[in-house]
Amino acid sequence: MKKIIIASLAASIAMAGGFVSNHKSENAISIKEALKLNDDAKVVLEGKIKSHIKSDKYEFADKNGDTIIIEIGDKKWSNVTANEDTLLRIRGEVDKELTKTKIDVDSVEVVR
Repeated sequence: MKKIIIASLAASIAMAGGFVSNHKSENAISIKEALKLNDDAKVVLEGKIKSHIKSDKYEFADKNGDTIIIEIGDKKWSNVTANEDTLLRIRGEVDKELTKTKIDVDSVEVVR
């Protein structure tokens, strides 16, 4: 029963908007690695938004300087406020199209 309660609590925290992490996730991958994955693969990336392209599309760069387009719907931002200096952890899915690959973001959190 304890395991169920702990798992439920962890899931609730992870789904809550505005969660701030104090450490880097071991399962974050680079953009280069994400580009090699299949369509719909789940990914965790850490980096910064370099520019707002339009609507819900942004250019995202990791610590290696590699970039990818990410798509973050208004509801996915929750209570997170970010600028180009804010280190973020994003969770989402690889979206492979005919000529490009982007990340459809499921959640955004600030890494401190």
